[in-house]
Amino acid sequence: MLFVAHWTHTPENCPGRSKEGATMLNEFWAKRDLAAKEGIKILSAYVAVTEHTYYITVQAKDYQSLLEFFEPLAPTQTGSIHPVTTMDEWTKHIDPKRKG
Repeated sequence: MLFVAHWTHTPENCPGRSKEGATMLNEFWAKRDLAAKEGIKILSAYVAVTEHTYYITVQAKDYQSLLEFFEPLAPTQTGSIHPVTTMDEWTKHIDPKRKG
C-alpha cells in the first residue's frame, strides 16, 4: 500500500530550534532502515523548510505499522497519513476502453 504522510509544526515548535527537537527528528529519521525491515519503505521525503512541513511517501504493509513508525513525531507535530495510488494505476482503472 502507498501512503503520503504530511507532518507540520509551528515555527515556535520547530525541531531545528532546540537540541532536543533536532535529536528527536534525527533519531526518528535514522530509524527508517530499521523500519524497512518491518515492511515500511520510504519512497521519497521532502521538507518545505519555510512552511515547517514534511511530505513523506511511504510503501507499507498496513496502516498500523505506519502509525507506529510516525509515533515519535506525534507529541510535537501535527500529521495526516493519506492512502494513495499511482496516477498510472488510477488511469488504467478509469480507462474507458477497459473491459469489465
